[in-house]
Amino acid sequence: MALFDAGRLSEGETIARDFTQRYPEAPFGWKALGTILLASDRQREALPVLRQAIKLNPHDSESLNSLGKTLQDLGQLDAALESVERALSLRPDYGSALVNRGNLLVQLGRADEALKCLDKALILRPDSASAHNDQGHALKALGRVDAALAAYARAIELKPDFAEAHHNLGAVLSDLGRFEESLAHYGRALDLKPACPLAKSQYAHCLKRLSFTQDRPDIRARLVQALRESWCRPHELMATCIDFIRLNPLIAPRIARLDRDAALTAADLFGTTGLVKLADDALLMGLLQACPIADADLERLLTQVRRALLEAVWLNGAMRLFDATALRLQAALARQCHLNDHAWAESEPETAHVETLHGALSPMLGQQAPIAEPYLLALAAYRPLLTLPEPARLLERDWSEPVASVLIEQVREPLLETEYRRYIPCLTAIADSVSVEVRAQYEEHPYPRWTRTGIVTPAPTIAAYIRQQFPNARLRSPIEQNEKVSILVAGCGTGLHSLDVARRYPEARILAVDLSLTSLAYAERKTRELGVTNVRYVQADILRLDALDESFDLIESVGVLHHLHDPVAGWKMLLARLRPGGFMSIGLYSERARHAVVRAREQIAREGRQPTASGIRALRQRLLQQRDEPDYWHLTHSADFYSLSGCRDLLFHVSEQRFTLPRLGETLQELDLSLVGFILDQRVMARYAERFPDDPSATDLEHWHQFEQEHPKTFAGMYQFWVRQEVASSLM
Repeated sequence: MALFDAGRLSEGETIARDFTQRYPEAPFGWKALGTILLASDRQREALPVLRQAIKLNPHDSESLNSLGKTLQDLGQLDAALESVERALSLRPDYGSALVNRGNLLVQLGRADEALKCLDKALILRPDSASAHNDQGHALKALGRVDAALAAYARAIELKPDFAEAHHNLGAVLSDLGRFEESLAHYGRALDLKPACPLAKSQYAHCLKRLSFTQDRPDIRARLVQALRESWCRPHELMATCIDFIRLNPLIAPRIARLDRDAALTAADLFGTTGLVKLADDALLMGLLQACPIADADLERLLTQVRRALLEAVWLNGAMRLFDATALRLQAALARQCHLNDHAWAESEPETAHVETLHGALSPMLGQQAPIAEPYLLALAAYRPLLTLPEPARLLERDWSEPVASVLIEQVREPLLETEYRRYIPCLTAIADSVSVEVRAQYEEHPYPRWTRTGIVTPAPTIAAYIRQQFPNARLRSPIEQNEKVSILVAGCGTGLHSLDVARRYPEARILAVDLSLTSLAYAERKTRELGVTNVRYVQADILRLDALDESFDLIESVGVLHHLHDPVAGWKMLLARLRPGGFMSIGLYSERARHAVVRAREQIAREGRQPTASGIRALRQRLLQQRDEPDYWHLTHSADFYSLSGCRDLLFHVSEQRFTLPRLGETLQELDLSLVGFILDQRVMARYAERFPDDPSATDLEHWHQFEQEHPKTFAGMYQFWVRQEVASSLM
């Protein structure tokens, strides 16, 4: 225990384990070991150890309290409360147990009782920073925001290095829209716990809500780190990154010149060697390699940079430009173009140069002749290297690190996917005509192409996640689930969603299905790359899932059903696979929010445009020229607009159905499902609560319909919500 107090947990664990082996009937050894395991965030290991301590000494209030905290961390809230209350029955003035009970009551939605419990703890321990912090939780749950702010501030006053209190204060400030203050506290929490995933995630989610007109080197450095370490999905930080990139004196003036004279080349803009200095902007370089650049002005500038680099290669005399810095820039552009599926516009001279370059490199590869790296990168910025004959031969050569990174993405990974798709099982036939067309689209353009997912905080149970997401949810029956949870992700695409689910519920068994083998192979590669082992992929049509002899505690199908000819028929098929009392997470397009998309799709149909690479590129350029029009402004500010696969999914999809909230209500009634809640930004939820204070659970679809009429872009992504199949025989 002395080693525990000194923070030397590993040494303490060794001694405690030795003690339990020598004296297995001594409760103190088990208690000490359990305490150390709990402090090491190894709750699952701590659980049987603490239970053994209590078995040997049922009246040890400290072991009971530690067991309660362990069960709480594992999401077993009712059992946790029982254990903590047993501790308090033995020792009513046990301050730590009072604090733990208060926290549990907040999580169980009993904030009034929680506050009384925490007030009692503070009478016993008025200088307890932990108790003040937890009091803040109860006050926040009761809507007493000012008092919650004061409680968190008092906790920090008592313990300035209290990372959790800084984090909690930042969360309340963020909910209030005070993002600058919030960012400061999230930053302080991150300073105190640099490795804390939650602190990184919340810092990033706060950062994306801010705009910057002056450079902030500290924030710029954190943005670079956030992209490198995937604090969130990279595109979520796009607007903030663009703010800082525009502050680069090399960039903003050049964009302004392009506005005045669209015919300028990069050589006009940067001179002979100035453009390579772009490689010194770590944020720009990080963003180029993380996700498609979703900014029209920056895309236009980078298109000119790509053209200048191609011309430098073509003229050959300008090869002096290609030092290590220039190669890094060239490789970053090639990786960006791979991410956006080579969506940028190219002139006829560029096309001619690229085709000639492709023709020249092809025999050089077959003859194993030397290939200059700038030539290879110039081609990779315009065409996939996989289009070269026998591209695998490129992997047999020694290349510099920038070129090797491009070859990994454009050659090695696609070849791996080709191998993986051979082993993905086919569960059902795909015969429905719309399903066949949808499969063909995603075989050609798997969506989305992504590199990095964000931080996902594991949830001990589905129930714990639902309580966190929907604290005011009204559930008519308790949440019961098997020890081994089964989850179906119906329509997993390239795996971004299924991997989030797999990491959120690491103990669950997850089945992910999709129509497209190309998408599934991409998902399989990313799953192996991330070391995730609890998800398996199969090819299947949702409409044929009656062939599946499994049932699930949770079914997630986000952005999928609205691509079926009959979304409700597909929904019914999924519902037949749901266990009684199970949950579904669903995402459906909003008719109101998709107005601009519908207008564009109608125009595409009138003009007979085809979803070929050249057709999508041409449409993109025309819409970019019209981006000041309100409808087109919204389209050109969508992240999907900035890649071929994304633009095809957005505007050229072979099948798209849309819902209204009244229709959604009718469908839920038809399927006998109850709405648990919508997944929306906290600011939207706060605005709704202010508008409709009589709906604390935020589940009244008539109110939401009225809210959407007043705020048409509320569901711009889609209606994303959770529903439940209630168990009529059980009562809460």
